[in-house]
Amino acid sequence: MISRKKILAILGAGVLLTAIPFTAMASSNAISEVSIIINSAGNGNDLDVSVSTDSSMYHLDKASVIKGSDIDWKNDEESILEVGLTADDGYTFSKGCYKKITINGSQGTIAGVKGRYSDLTVFISLSDTYINENIKRDIYVCDLNVYDLEWDEIKGVGNWNAAADAEKYQVQLYRGSQSVTSVLTAENTSFDFSDHITKAGSYTYKIRAISDTSLKGGWKKSEVWHVNSEDAGKISSGGSSEMKGPGGSNGSWLEDEKGWKYKNTNKRYTISNWDLINGKWYYFNESGYMMTGWINWKDKWYYCGDDGAMDTDTTTPDGYHVGNDGAWTGV
Repeated sequence: MISRKKILAILGAGVLLTAIPFTAMASSNAISEVSIIINSAGNGNDLDVSVSTDSSMYHLDKASVIKGSDIDWKNDEESILEVGLTADDGYTFSKGCYKKITINGSQGTIAGVKGRYSDLTVFISLSDTYINENIKRDIYVCDLNVYDLEWDEIKGVGNWNAAADAEKYQVQLYRGSQSVTSVLTAENTSFDFSDHITKAGSYTYKIRAISDTSLKGGWKKSEVWHVNSEDAGKISSGGSSEMKGPGGSNGSWLEDEKGWKYKNTNKRYTISNWDLINGKWYYFNESGYMMTGWINWKDKWYYCGDDGAMDTDTTTPDGYHVGNDGAWTGV
């Protein structure tokens, strides 16, 4: 029986396919040089191959594996990586870029190039170090494209659209050019940075998607958010009530095998924070699920009942008193 090898081509935005410095014709914004980086992971009968781009001039349109016979290559049975690039608005691929395409990362040799102007297809011969030509292969294209990075300037939360095949995300906060946090992990499409926005500055965050086989997409960077000292103090402390919430009740509760989530009217889920829903406070963990029982938040203890709502000015089932703000009074 023929062994099968999965080849995973990451389709999306990232550092794995980038444009190196180029000379552009001012009249046509011609792209004269292209650099493709191929990363691989695994061995034996399980090999993943990744390709992506963070270029502002063109983007990756497709990535797949074909046979040498499909392009009249010298070895009919050799595996060829077909990479399709599309120029963004205002840019075109020049004829000269045919001679200025470089391959970095895993081994590969350019087997052919076709197209011009808006579309360019590069055929890359994959070395036997990475591809055994005698093994039949399945092809799976994984979308790790992260886009629409936004700031919630009330909560200090970063939001983005989900990459179709992301298992999780890595995020990092910056103030100016200095990193504020280490690389952190997000399980959903939001991350609460409020605890780290402690002073005035120009904040950005970067993010990349990671697949279930640990292949990484490329880093994408948010727009700059300028925060003054007063706002930084409110955000990092949670505002005058020391909690944050949209105050609305027009969202929707969603239940799965892990528990309950709440989708706000902006179609975002609250992550590692509180939400005020129908006049009651609920806490959602780092995966977006409603929590019950005792919650330690900003060095204070709060109790949420079986329905998830925070208790206030009462005695909890285990005999402790919480005040009007829901925090344990020490009694």
